[in-house]
Amino acid sequence: MKLVHNKKRNTAFLYESLVAELTKTTLNSDKAKQEEIVLILKEFFHKSKVLHKEMKLYKEVSDLRGTTKKVATRVFEEVKKSREKLDDKEIFNEQTKLINRINKALGPKTFDNFVPNYKNLASVYQIFNSSTPIKSKVILENVLIDEMCATTITETVEKPKVSKAVYKIFTNKFNEKYSTLLENQKMLLKLYIESVRDNGLELQSFINEELGEIKASIDTFSNTEEGKDLQESLSKFKKEVDSFKGMLITEEVITKLLKMQALVGEIKNG
Repeated sequence: MKLVHNKKRNTAFLYESLVAELTKTTLNSDKAKQEEIVLILKEFFHKSKVLHKEMKLYKEVSDLRGTTKKVATRVFEEVKKSREKLDDKEIFNEQTKLINRINKALGPKTFDNFVPNYKNLASVYQIFNSSTPIKSKVILENVLIDEMCATTITETVEKPKVSKAVYKIFTNKFNEKYSTLLENQKMLLKLYIESVRDNGLELQSFINEELGEIKASIDTFSNTEEGKDLQESLSKFKKEVDSFKGMLITEEVITKLLKMQALVGEIKNG
């Protein structure tokens, strides 16, 4: 079954490519490019935009990992009904504007960024595509559902919803070691709690900025007399910072980031 997948017409791929590019520019301290990407994301993936609505449907499918086949099948049916209500022409026109904006502002290499779950995103694209033969759609859907349901619940990619109780636990935990939370730690926790409201866009942007700041602080400290004696440890620390690129934001990741923020705070304060 050979089907053509035009990744530039895959809304989820476009979004993930931009997020990957945002991470790269932040780690490279390219502030101007970083701000441009954030503007593009906010413009084309605002909750009122059709691309945001289609993105939510891609996410609904991604969130099926670990569910039963019965549930996955039912959800898929509802997702397809919702997708049919969207205007294909409007989506195409918005994608065209977005593609042109990326080419002019960021360059075509943005589309070469590694995107997790690319294969599954391509399958969903074909299922959503009105030109895909019905038989092919059915086969793709069954294969995709089987793959999703074969994945154990512990491997689910669903973003956890966070309550105020979690914020309190985090706060108490870190206040035990540090007398008060730093302002950037408070902001990180606040955005994490609120991330379910905007699909984590603002949280991801903030984390990218923090990773850039952390990396810059490490580089600065490396050039000090004290830092020169800790080159091996600092090198490992920088590798850990780089490992956050494209990582799913979970409580474990937030905890590690809070520790990194605290360590950088100690470095800055001597």
